[in-house]
Formats: sequence, C-alpha cells, structure tokens
Amino acid sequence: MIAFPTLDALSSEPFPGDQAVTGVAADPSHGDGPGRVRVEVDGQQDVLAFYGAAPADARGDPVIFLRGDAIELRDGVLVANDFYRATSPRDVQALCEQFAALFGRPYLHLARPGILGSSGCHRDRRRPREVALVDAALTRLKERFGWTALNLVGQSGGGHLVAALMARRGDIDCAVIASGNTAVAQRNRENGWTADITGHSDFLDPIDHVADVARHPPRSVIALTDPQDARVSASVQSAYVAALRGAGVAVDHRFLPAAGALRHDLQTAGILAAFTFLWSRSRA
Repeated sequence: MIAFPTLDALSSEPFPGDQAVTGVAADPSHGDGPGRVRVEVDGQQDVLAFYGAAPADARGDPVIFLRGDAIELRDGVLVANDFYRATSPRDVQALCEQFAALFGRPYLHLARPGILGSSGCHRDRRRPREVALVDAALTRLKERFGWTALNLVGQSGGGHLVAALMARRGDIDCAVIASGNTAVAQRNRENGWTADITGHSDFLDPIDHVADVARHPPRSVIALTDPQDARVSASVQSAYVAALRGAGVAVDHRFLPAAGALRHDLQTAGILAAFTFLWSRSRA
C-alpha cells in the first residue's frame, strides 16, 4: 500500500550518479509501497519514488516539491551533478520531515523519472511522457491520502513540470515556479541550440499551453526569478509569465537573488513561498 517512508528504512548512501545518466529499469517486483507509487503511461509501467511526511495534526492539503535537473554536460560528457551525487535517500526524507514538522502540513518530494529512486530515464525529461508519469503519480497519491487539492513547487526543470501540470490539472491551489525552464524553445534559441543536453527536440513547451492553464487557473501562481540567472535566463522565465498574463492568468512574479555561481538555485525560496502563501491565507 502507498505510504510515507520512514528514515530508518532509508539508506544514507548517496544515489548512484551513473543511473541518473543511463536510466533505471522498473523492477517488476516493485509495486505500491512505502515511498513508491506505480503508474502506467503508454502501456509501460514505472515506479516513482516519493519522500515525505504528514504530522498527526497536519492541516490542509500538501505542498509537493519537484526538483531540478540532476545531470549536466561536463567536458562534453553527461554526468550527474555534484549536488545529486552527494544526496542520499535519507537526506531527502529528513528534509521532508523537517518541512512537515515546521509548518504542520503534509510535505512531499516526488522524485522525477530516473532519479532519486524512481525508474525511468532522466535524459527524457521535458518530453510528454515525463509530464504524464508525474501527473499520473500525483493523481494516485491524491486519491490514496484523500487530498482535495495540490500545492506544487518546482525548481528549474521541476518548474517546467509544474507549468506543464498547470495546463493539465484543475486541482492545483498554489503553484510556485522557481527558475523555471518554461519557454523551452526560446531558451534553445537564445543559446543557439537545436536541442538542449538531452538531445531531444520533441519537448513539451509550457508557454504553448497557457490557454489551457487559463481554463482552470490555480488560486495562486508565483514565479521566482534571479535577473542574473545564467542557466535559465530571466527573459525565458519572464516570457512565460507574460504569456500567462496575456491569457488572463494572474501571476505574482518576484525577483530575488539565487544561490550558486550560476545564480539559479531558488529551491528553498520556492518551498517557503508556497508555505507562506498557505499560512497567510489561513490567517486571513
């Protein structure tokens, strides 16, 4: 049965970086369980990992986080980035339990396909099947835990997923996109690419689907951008915000300094933005 994992059951060994590059085949013996949800898309099954907790007195629907990309091009070779290679399952779960306890609300980190214990191929990110797998997993988790709405936070490539999911789902209350790759074709043009490091050009581009978001917009859409972001330019992020607004979707676009040499990491700020919005609304 689908259930939250526990710290004691999780390894302190870092995730293997090579699997983030090569992909992970779904284990036929793995189904739903603690920290696992099995989903099927296009006749192929995958098992997505998740981490999280819900305090006994937890209030309201969950905040669900989708992390950024885990691999990068280094000297012409695809490798897992240093942050990913230093992260263990126990690290992810501990942070989830911290946020859940601090804010008294269910908090969950859903692992994208191919990383953090999920099966699949992380090199196939931004394509329709990645979106469909995450969408299906969210539906199953929502049904299992009896949630009525979802609050989503995505950093970078996870922000791409949040934007894509906003176009598909009508049950998103608060959506936070931090440093999001939300205008993929524009980013490729700005960098002179025919495809990004995935090698794929059949990506799902969220900016093309803002009219779908407008049909069932979240109660709150928050976009976080560092004007000097060197990985996903502020112009790419702002183009998506402008397209949403042009379709009639209200967006709270905030500019703030990001962590890291590339001024790209707004993960913590994104999570706090969601919790702060939900807390302030509960106090109104």
